Amino acid sequence: MTAARNPAGWVAVLTGAAGAIGAEIAVALDAAGARLALVDLNREALEKVQDRLSRPAQLIVADLTRPEDIQRIRAEVIGHYGACHLLINNAGVVMVEAFERSTPETIETELRVNLLAPALLSREFFPWLCLGFQSGRHTERGQIVNIVSMASIVPIAESAVYTASKFGLRGLMLALYQRFGRQGVHVSSILPGAVDTGMLRHEATHGGSALNFLSEPQTARQIAQAVMKTIARPRVERYVPMSDGVSGLLVMLFPGLLSRLTPLMSVLGERGRQRYLRKRGLVAVTPRDTTEPATRL
Repeated sequence: MTAARNPAGWVAVLTGAAGAIGAEIAVALDAAGARLALVDLNREALEKVQDRLSRPAQLIVADLTRPEDIQRIRAEVIGHYGACHLLINNAGVVMVEAFERSTPETIETELRVNLLAPALLSREFFPWLCLGFQSGRHTERGQIVNIVSMASIVPIAESAVYTASKFGLRGLMLALYQRFGRQGVHVSSILPGAVDTGMLRHEATHGGSALNFLSEPQTARQIAQAVMKTIARPRVERYVPMSDGVSGLLVMLFPGLLSRLTPLMSVLGERGRQRYLRKRGLVAVTPRDTTEPATRL
């Protein structure tokens, strides 16, 4: 068995760093000794994450829907650290809306944040990830870790564009896993089920899919732990929890049966949603299929 990779001293770029999952990943990387470049739209929220860290991080306020901001992220990180060893594409956005009520703007936002931004960031940082660097006794090359979603395996009718973006992201990273691996760059994806974040609470109360609640939602810290495991021992995909990934893959062996299975899955998921709402003292505030603004991870 090969030795576990240790990110101490690595330069790690993390998008969506001010969200619940991003903050836990930042704390875990900081504890492991990584040097951080934290990217988010919200400067104040980034500063709150900084308060939890043991050393100063580079804070970059950027809009991932803007290609020029993505180029600026790369320029600022390389200008500040002179290197990038780890790129974590964590930022995500979902619109709680029926597809037929969506607008060109909301469709474009989801696709840009969830799919196009990771593609562009991976392209921008790839030359730096290819450079060999010393990590302990070993010469390593860099790694891309993506927070994808179980929606990249099983489609969610209530979040059609989000599903499309995550299907696309998973496919892109599987392709880059094959291509970048030739240069020794690891490409890994974390596929969580539902995660107990502000985004999930918004979906729970504003008509999001009941399929999110088929199993107990994971915590943001559990996703961060999965990221750290994947850095230590890279693999192409990691399902959190594993049972959701296995069941999702089995269901999609016969996608034509999905319409028959969905009603039963929705009933079970709705029971899980009600348990979730009661446990957290939440109340559904709008009818199903009502368009709501984007919520970020």
